[in-house]
Amino acid sequence: MFPADAQDRIQRLEPADLVLALSGCGTLEGLRAGTDAVRRGTTHRTILVHPDTIETVEVLPAGENSGDIQLVPCRMPAVEPQPFATEEARTLLRQLSVIGGLAGARGYGLVGAPPEGITPATIHALADPVINLQIDLALPSYSRHRFDGLINRGVVYPLVRALYGKRADGQLGVDFGLSARMLSALIGQDDRPGPRPSIWLLTEAIERNFQVCQAHVGTFLPPVETSSELSTSLARVLGSLFDDMEQHASLWQRVRGSQPLQTFGDAVAPPDEPRPVDVRTMVESFRLGVLNLPDIWMRVLPPASLIELGRLARVPLDQFRLPDALWARIVFDFALGHRLRVINRDHLLRAMTPLYLAWVASFMLEVCDASRGGVRDRLERLCLAFEAEKPYVIARWRWPDRFNP
Repeated sequence: MFPADAQDRIQRLEPADLVLALSGCGTLEGLRAGTDAVRRGTTHRTILVHPDTIETVEVLPAGENSGDIQLVPCRMPAVEPQPFATEEARTLLRQLSVIGGLAGARGYGLVGAPPEGITPATIHALADPVINLQIDLALPSYSRHRFDGLINRGVVYPLVRALYGKRADGQLGVDFGLSARMLSALIGQDDRPGPRPSIWLLTEAIERNFQVCQAHVGTFLPPVETSSELSTSLARVLGSLFDDMEQHASLWQRVRGSQPLQTFGDAVAPPDEPRPVDVRTMVESFRLGVLNLPDIWMRVLPPASLIELGRLARVPLDQFRLPDALWARIVFDFALGHRLRVINRDHLLRAMTPLYLAWVASFMLEVCDASRGGVRDRLERLCLAFEAEKPYVIARWRWPDRFNP
């Protein structure tokens, strides 16, 4: 499970309170910066698990707290946002569990941000609630530009919030704090029979009635994706979400409304680096979808939704707006189509890309001149629409053959 040079270090580990995996620190200088942020961000005895591609670990800073930091090399997967779906990610969780078990750790952290994004405040916001306040899961809350993280903001956050009643806006993130019992629960997933589902941390915590919070952790800017990469990413995220939705149907059908989470740390404004956008191309992709994908969409969407989409395809660009209620029903209907396997699941999910681009274009046109507060208010209205439409998905989920508006 561990590289040879790590096994001796693990056997000689001293007691520690916290185990942090710095998967985003892939260079010696990056590890130095990450180590310094940890030293200044927490007084807890900490084990830093870093990529074993860094040949030397002589990076501990001088100072009175240096003896409270231990370094362990480990094979780490490439940094990817949630969910944890790969065997490499599961192996990392098992490795952290072994290390923390030997050291008697009370908390764990997964820090995937690059070195420049790891600050003492970030480390404190993720670790302190877990170690001192008996929080089981600290989710990241990122400062974003108005057009960044839109799969999370337009699909993941409003859908999961409506389903499970928790206002956690950073699920597609790379930075998390975990309690020992939370990590143990995740490791226990490998003992379940059948194929291993993707791990969505919030759902796992809610299922076990664990305590959840959010932590302000600065800015996370995922790479800009091409159109083909977008389709793949959207299908991967939606597929795992819909699988999770099916697995926990008895849980989310009992939830009504939503509640805010306790949030730690201080929010910071993102750097002023707006990314260029091409709304016209997105709208054209949607219009092509209306022409080329009706055979797939009519297997999933009810006639009323298809009529509304046909009308939307004909409006001028400056009037292009996808209503929140329609977008919520589209997401819910694709979840149901995924559950019923109306067609090949990958084909189904990729057929949602033009619809997602229609939502993105509509959102961008509406908030292009809005303040950060205006963007937050706009996204809040979207989330409320998902919550208002939840009875629709419950009815379709329970009686898919009898409910076709």
